Amino acid sequence: MEITLKDGSVISAEQGTTALDIAGKLSQKLKKSAVAAKVDGKLTDLTAPLTKDCALEILTFADEDGRWTLRHTASHVLAEAVKALYPQAKLAIGPAIENGFYYDFDVDHTFSPEELRKIEKEMSRIIAKNAPMERFELPREEAIAFMEERNEPYKVELIRDLPEGETISFYRQGDFVDLCAGAHLPSTGGVKAFKLTS
Repeated sequence: MEITLKDGSVISAEQGTTALDIAGKLSQKLKKSAVAAKVDGKLTDLTAPLTKDCALEILTFADEDGRWTLRHTASHVLAEAVKALYPQAKLAIGPAIENGFYYDFDVDHTFSPEELRKIEKEMSRIIAKNAPMERFELPREEAIAFMEERNEPYKVELIRDLPEGETISFYRQGDFVDLCAGAHLPSTGGVKAFKLTS
């Protein structure tokens, strides 16, 4: 395959090579600071296999989409932490935002400042495990059944609202799985600093 980099240079790579592999060939410093990639202008995981000639941009936290990717991964870490501490919590959505991230939960109370500290501690434990962020896809009916088995009604609703033919993807980090289009860091360990404020 021919991979065209942001500076216009072209490198050859075998099919299945990842953006992370290419970042490592360019510079170990870039590989270490890379958080996501753009393939033909589309934001994607660093670990997604490249399958054809393409334009490739390696993103770091200095890039807006790189910051978005890191913050979005942090929202998944938050969701895992809340589910570990409050298994009855129902997951809604958890996007990155301009200056951070959030996740909507359906719980029977508002989290107190003490509980936020407890959630932060659990997030730190999850980050330390450095679990890989693994993407997988399911057909619509299997995806619905998958979320119904996990008693996640808002995720079922989100899947049903997707247009027919839409790719339905999930991310697994250890035992935790969430419905998500991505992109994410290669592992939870890439979330180095965070603070829950509300």
